[in-house]
Amino acid sequence: MKLLRRLRWPSWFIITLLVVGVAWFGLSGGESNSSEAMVKVEQEEMSHYPGLDLQTRTTESDLYTTSISIPKTKSNKINQTIQEWLDKQKQSFVQSMNGKDSTSQEDVRGHLNIQVDTEQWGENKYSLILSSYQFSGGANGSETVKTFVMDLEKDRLMKLEDVMKTDAPSIKAIQAKVEEQLRNDKGLEMYLMEDDLQKALSEPSTWKWSLSNETLTLYFDEYEIAAGAAGLIQVDLPLENIRDQLKKSIIDEMKLPKKPESPQTENNPNPQVELDDDAKYIALTFDDGPHPEVTPAILQTLKEHESIATFFMLGSQVEYYPEVAKQVAEAGHEIGNHSESHMDLSQLSPDKIIQELDPSSEIIEEVTGQKPKLFRPPYGAVSESVETVANERGTPIINWSIDSLDWQSLDADSVIAEVERGAASGAIVLMHDIHRSTAAALPELLDKLEKEGYQFVTVSQLLELQDKNGMGPYYGKVL
Repeated sequence: MKLLRRLRWPSWFIITLLVVGVAWFGLSGGESNSSEAMVKVEQEEMSHYPGLDLQTRTTESDLYTTSISIPKTKSNKINQTIQEWLDKQKQSFVQSMNGKDSTSQEDVRGHLNIQVDTEQWGENKYSLILSSYQFSGGANGSETVKTFVMDLEKDRLMKLEDVMKTDAPSIKAIQAKVEEQLRNDKGLEMYLMEDDLQKALSEPSTWKWSLSNETLTLYFDEYEIAAGAAGLIQVDLPLENIRDQLKKSIIDEMKLPKKPESPQTENNPNPQVELDDDAKYIALTFDDGPHPEVTPAILQTLKEHESIATFFMLGSQVEYYPEVAKQVAEAGHEIGNHSESHMDLSQLSPDKIIQELDPSSEIIEEVTGQKPKLFRPPYGAVSESVETVANERGTPIINWSIDSLDWQSLDADSVIAEVERGAASGAIVLMHDIHRSTAAALPELLDKLEKEGYQFVTVSQLLELQDKNGMGPYYGKVL
């Protein structure tokens, strides 16, 4: 199935329209000079779509004809919003026709046609795609499209952020997929207007989109991203191809199949966690490593418990202990960026912050093969500049809700007590894989938490479960 198609009114339709218009004008022109429109409303019929009805309203006058399909829902609020757009379309068209030069030699009436395509994407959930064609003389008419995505059960129109994640990485991923499809259409590529394309893609708040059971579709008006000869442009993105960019609620609504899990190997013994809204989850995190002795001990305990964690590494430590960093990655754990040298970034200029983040991220990826997708600032210290730099890199800021104080007590029993005291589903636990006392505390701590019903997940898994998709800072949940 072709993923991208240009929406064009067929040439036979326009020719027929011209012929009929000329014939009608010849028959009626001598009888009446009135421009008053006669209105005809077709009877509504039983709808194929529960909660939706369709009314077609047609008008005829000396100057123009119109045929407008008007969708009706059980929501007065939604109906009003749709009707306001329809009224603006008709008002604009009528004004353009009334403003035509009375001395014009054209014997062709204008025409306004608004059609509705309907996509159902759930129970009482619909996308209405309204396509408007206006012809007021000349060689060609003009086309535009308007979409309304709705949840009738909740009596509301959906926004893009209700359907997909709108953090920088997700938006960039969608932009790249749209651009790839546009450029792969050889019949369209020659018409693309580069500056306009980039402008349209860079403004998600202006995107016209619809949702079906199979695709998220974006629409671009005539001349919006391409020359007029391209017409209206439609790009269909299969949901299975943008699963990572969709909200969890939409994934569940659409019952999209789970992503295939990586096959378990000797170096990747940790199974993927099946996230269940009713289960108890906690994210263990370890900072300041890797350490040549403590980190391997922690990895062994996690392996014995078939548990997974997130390690926020320092670039300087990775440089010194690359083999240990590799062990963390090969064991299937998540790796985040903790800066290059553990400076208080909140006291630094943006340039200095960048010098702490980028080299660390680069060496982590070079050594482990994992590009860090999360960032934890040293000391949890955040400033506006820190947030800006992290946001530009698409790395959410992750802090914590439970501080084990392992750095302070250096005592295994104290670490266990601190974590138990604050344990809650959705919590993020701060520990450090540079203290032997932390490694010593871990076996008993995991035993206790497991007996209380907790499962261990990475920070990214926890954010997905909580439907978090911004830049943070995130702290996890507390009691």
